[in-house]
Amino acid sequence: MSTWMRNLPSAPGLPDTRDPGLLDARVLCLPYAGGTASAYRSWASVMPPNVQLRAVELPGHGLRLAEEPVRRSADVIRPLADELSREHRLLPVPRTILFGHSMGALLAYELCRALCERGTPPAALVVSGMCPADRLDRKANGLLAERQHLLIDHIRQLGQTPPEVLESPKMRELVLRPARADFELLAHIPAPAATPLDVPVLALAGQHDFIQPSHFVADWKRHTKQWLGMRVLHGDHFFPWQSEDVGYLLNELARTIPVPAAAAR
Repeated sequence: MSTWMRNLPSAPGLPDTRDPGLLDARVLCLPYAGGTASAYRSWASVMPPNVQLRAVELPGHGLRLAEEPVRRSADVIRPLADELSREHRLLPVPRTILFGHSMGALLAYELCRALCERGTPPAALVVSGMCPADRLDRKANGLLAERQHLLIDHIRQLGQTPPEVLESPKMRELVLRPARADFELLAHIPAPAATPLDVPVLALAGQHDFIQPSHFVADWKRHTKQWLGMRVLHGDHFFPWQSEDVGYLLNELARTIPVPAAAAR
């Protein structure tokens, strides 16, 4: 059983009944800073039986809360890419769609490059609510990792964490511990490679996202030879959970995107 990836059935506690041998596609979601794999569970209900929804659970997050969080992207990408490539050799699935929101977009990009280097490229990469790493303010992310009062203010501003959690020292630390590690990871994220990806890339942005406005997200166009364009959807920085469009969009992409040449051979 994978430590890094969780299969997400349509309801908690239900087994994943999809037969791996009959899958046409997988959608693998990577988390935003402080996020968990279960954040993506709601999309499972819109996936057809031949498309599997999976999500990455980082150390120190969610079901791995007791583990020490990682603070460098390489410590995430290397084991993930190794595991996915090993799975591909044992039981190939024609299409893998990588999806990442916010920090997850940068991790998904790095994972995409690592899989390409291993000869097992994904069918598509979907980057959501984040600019490419060469446009990222690493200093600001480093300050969030180092200064607790700034981190608390930032989390409060995002509005995803109940105020009572931030007011309780014990509960607050459960939120701050993984968030500190994630913002340190962002402060040291590598710049994009000079050579654009030869993988289809779709970008998504929130119409009212003040953290990563759409013109920042559109900059991903420079980093692929196969630009699928950008969609601006209703909502703020957490628009994927404020609009029903994202799950259905991933469903459509998983069903229609061509199988990569490397997987078709």
